[in-house]
This record gives sequence, C-alpha cells and structure tokens, in this order.
Amino acid sequence: MNKSIFLFISIIILNISLALPSKKLPSKDNRNKDNFQCDDGWHWLTLKKTCIKIQDSPLNWADSESKCVIDGTHLISIGNAFEEEEVKTVMQQFGKCDNYWIGAKRSSNGNFTWSDNNKFSYNNFKTGNNNDPTKSCTSIIEQTSYWQTSDCSEKNCFICEKPNPSNLPNFATYSDCEELKEAGETKSGMYFISTKNGPKKVYCEMEIENGGWVVIQQRVDDSLEFWNQKWSAYKQGFGLLGEASNFWLGNDLIHELSSKDLKVILRIELWGDQNPASPYKNDYWWSEFNFELEDETTDYTLHASILQRYPNDWTGTGNASTNWYDVTCEEGVKFSTIDKINDPMKKCVTDYHLGGWWLHYCSTVSLNGEYKPAKYADGYGFIWLIDGEYQINPIKSRMLLRKLL
Repeated sequence: MNKSIFLFISIIILNISLALPSKKLPSKDNRNKDNFQCDDGWHWLTLKKTCIKIQDSPLNWADSESKCVIDGTHLISIGNAFEEEEVKTVMQQFGKCDNYWIGAKRSSNGNFTWSDNNKFSYNNFKTGNNNDPTKSCTSIIEQTSYWQTSDCSEKNCFICEKPNPSNLPNFATYSDCEELKEAGETKSGMYFISTKNGPKKVYCEMEIENGGWVVIQQRVDDSLEFWNQKWSAYKQGFGLLGEASNFWLGNDLIHELSSKDLKVILRIELWGDQNPASPYKNDYWWSEFNFELEDETTDYTLHASILQRYPNDWTGTGNASTNWYDVTCEEGVKFSTIDKINDPMKKCVTDYHLGGWWLHYCSTVSLNGEYKPAKYADGYGFIWLIDGEYQINPIKSRMLLRKLL
C-alpha cells in the first residue's frame, strides 16, 4: 500500500475514534468485585467487605457512636494492619480532619472493646498513647494511622462502618427479635432486623419472659440526659445500644414495630428508687400493656391499655401499676419534647423536666424525665407512680416490645 494512502487512512480512523463519546466507567471507590455499591458518601473497603463514611463534623465519642447508630451502623472497628492501611487511604483521600474517633473504648476493667461487639484483637497505639486511665476513647491519627486515647468528651471527626447488607445475618428475613428467637437465636445482644428503611440494629432481650423482646428504651445512670433531647433525636433515636447503656431506639422504628402485628406488648421494668428516704431503694417492678404508637403525622400519638391475654386475666398488670396510674393514662396523647411541646401546660417540660414523653397536663409517669430531678417524689423528672400511691425516681428503667404470643 502507498505510504501516503496508509497515513491518510490512519488519520481518518484516529479522528473518528476521538469523536466517539467515551464510556464512563463506574467508580471503583464504592464498588466491590461483585458490583455491590455503597450508598452515596460511603466508601468500599475491599478487605473488610464493608462501607465506611468519613464524618467531618466533630462530636464527642458517645454522640459520634449515636450518629452512626442512627444510620444502622457503628463506629468503625479495625482487625489488622491491612484493614488499617485501607482505612488510612480513604481517610487521606476523603477526610478533612487530623483525628477520627473509632469504636474502641476502654471499659471499667481496663480492657478495650469495640462498640460493634467485634473481638478486640489488634491495636496500633503508639508507645505512651494509651497509658492515661482517665482517657478511655480511641481515635486514629489521619497522617500516621497510629491510635491514641482521649477524653471521651473531646470533639473529633469520626468514621462509621456499615457492613455489606448481603453479608448481614438475619436482617433480610426477620423483622423483630421474636422472629429471630423462633429462628434459633437465644442469646441476648445486638441483631440486625429488617425495616422499611433497610437493616437496623436493635438490642434483643432473649431470656426474660420467654425472650423475643426488642428493647426500645434503657436508662442506667445520668451520663446521658433524656428530657432535653430534641424532636429529631427522639424521631431517629439516640444513645448507645447495649446491655448496660442509655438509649432510646427512635419513634419511627417504635411506630413500625408496634404497628406491624395485630397486638403488641409493651413491657416496662423498673429498678430501685434514687430517693434517699425511700423504703424501695432496691426493689424491682414490672408491668405489661397493649401498645401502639402512631406515626409522626400524628405527633406519635400513644395508644395503651391494660393487658388481658384472656377475659378477666390480670396477670399482665405486674406489680408496677395495679391501680392504673401509668401509661394507660396517656391514651390518645401526643408526644412532647423540649422543642415541640404538645402538652397544654408547657412548664411540664420546661420546669418539671418531663420531656420526651406523652404529656397532657403533665403525667404521673415519665421514664425519659430528668435523671436527677430537682425534687424527689414530687412530680419532677424521671418518675413512676407505684401502685397508684408512691412516686419513685427509678435508678434504672427498661421498655421492651414484643408481639402478643
């Protein structure tokens, strides 16, 4: 072929190829080899087969974990140096902060645990970076990937971790703890369940009263205040899920759990009385109720009644409310928070600190009230009226849901 003709044809082919639109390849950052794609803003970790999100708005450790929990996740756990290197790469590429909270926290016995309950078998503390026993929460340094402990009240950016849903056990089929129990899960702890908004992590109580309970509220001390949490916090949930921690599961999820079955039981458990003059400092009370929570369009209106499994069967009343001065008094009442008070008497929230509850001219019970009230046994804060006669300020409370068996 004449060289000039060959050169002419080559130039034409090159021009045609340049004129053709290029095919945009999918980003490798948020896809794995099986083409699983993380949600927008999340980044795929190949080794862990999880998605992580770099959160560049600083919060303290507990609030960081709570923010992750709202998304059905936890602060990240790191199992080895290879996983850590992959996390470091994502931090340096997408992060804007020097330090990031991770899920490691020193417990009261001095050992570290992960907030997602993974086994703590690896660490990268630089010598001297974890010697202060008063500093219990762990962050990772963006430049070096060394770990350090800090005061848990310090504000840092943080990293949430979300497992690939195809790898999560039980969430695709089971919508509550009772279904998990029926499938053979018998140990109390954290599980994923299926919800309208995807998998959510809940704490399941599998031992008491035949098990199968979703814990929707728990208070164990004054380290997390409930009464002044805002509407959005109660809607989504806050606190740290666990066996001995403070949390509210979230009104949206409570609505879903309480309305998906024909009848649902609310079980309330109370331990002790903070009042120094109380004769009930170490007592235990419980009661069960028929329960349903309407959705946000109704301001989470409550429906509660005395539980009777059979006609004239009052065994479900327990010993906490035999005179009915309890949550049944809030039948048809809307939810109130510090920034959205539906109670006609607003000082029930602002002065008596009963917020985060169903209030109508206050209430004889409010399990989300101020933990340490201004006055004991006088209608302030975290209260319950025992047997319709004696008002306690509990040391610990727990609220649980299960469909009526």
